[in-house]
Amino acid sequence: MVYPNPQIYQQLRTIFVHVPKTAGTAIERALLQGSKGTVGGHTTALGYRSTYPEVFEHYFKFSVIRHPVDRFVSAFYYLRQQKIHPALNNQVIHECDTIDEFVKWVEMNPALVQKIVHLLPQHMFLCDAEGLILVDQVYDYDKLPEAWADISERIGITYIPLVKINVSQRPGNFKPSMHVVNLVRKLYALDYDIFKFNQLSPVTSK
Repeated sequence: MVYPNPQIYQQLRTIFVHVPKTAGTAIERALLQGSKGTVGGHTTALGYRSTYPEVFEHYFKFSVIRHPVDRFVSAFYYLRQQKIHPALNNQVIHECDTIDEFVKWVEMNPALVQKIVHLLPQHMFLCDAEGLILVDQVYDYDKLPEAWADISERIGITYIPLVKINVSQRPGNFKPSMHVVNLVRKLYALDYDIFKFNQLSPVTSK
């Protein structure tokens, strides 16, 4: 999967693989740091390797991952906030009053997660067909300030705290039901396995 304006930062010799709902837009803006270039989209590591093999081999490649439950919840509310659009394929989400109702719909139509880019498993962005992680460094969304400090040092830019962008608006005191948690564990089993996510303690930050 290759998007127009891929996130290859030539001046930094860096490639950012943007997994949806992992603070990626904030990182995009920070990496540009006043540059007039245009970047965006969710090109996969495999897409970068296939389309830009020389750059992929020599540039620093990184991504950020997020606990599957937290990311699923964030994606659901984000897509509800957006207008219905074919590129987002979010009509069915607008038709569901709650995330639990959406989960019931997904249980009957599990292939839906393959049609909504914000719900695609994270390994599809970062791994090859054998499950080998293709980027040099994978950072934890729940340790984002430390991650961004390390990224800044590695690529030689001045550290500036990330500004939150596209934050999902959730109901007050929201906590996902076990129905949601259990479905996510099933749908994203490979993500749990490859990235060693904690199955018992999903986080629920925005």
